[in-house]
Amino acid sequence: MGGPRHSFVALILVACATGALCRALSPAPRPETVELKFTELVRVHGGQPVLVLQEVSGRRRLPVPISRAEAALIERSLKGGRGLEPQSVEALGGRVLRASIDGISREGFRGHVTLGAGFRELRVEAAAGEALSLALQAGAPIVADPAVLDAAAFSDGDLQRRAARNLSTDPTPAPVLHI
Repeated sequence: MGGPRHSFVALILVACATGALCRALSPAPRPETVELKFTELVRVHGGQPVLVLQEVSGRRRLPVPISRAEAALIERSLKGGRGLEPQSVEALGGRVLRASIDGISREGFRGHVTLGAGFRELRVEAAAGEALSLALQAGAPIVADPAVLDAAAFSDGDLQRRAARNLSTDPTPAPVLHI
């Protein structure tokens, strides 16, 4: 019995080269998630709290409406206090690994909290505000699906373009009454 036939070896080499060429020419995959950091907590119309997150390695910001209770927990954690939720997770032998914003629906942002205990990870569905509040209290990272950022995030340039569109281009001055 001799070694492998030359035609078989050549066929394998051509298949490997074709696969490498196809992989090199294919577009780079999008990252699975984008890491975000806390920027600020603002209140808008009627005191509605909005948590503003920013890309760690980018300029886009993501405004996430949250409840007043979640805002109070976040404000307390920013001052050094810790809420009951992260302490409860730790008391049960777990830890908060990360919060993620996975999608947008009519009700708002959808999210998950990933909890860890030993070598196990458990992904729990939660409202985005609840997930973000827990992650901020526990000091855990926050990530988002790139599609969520594409749909709902904004940059400083977006704000400037939007403000420029709202400016009037009418050169006639407004009438002055009773003069």
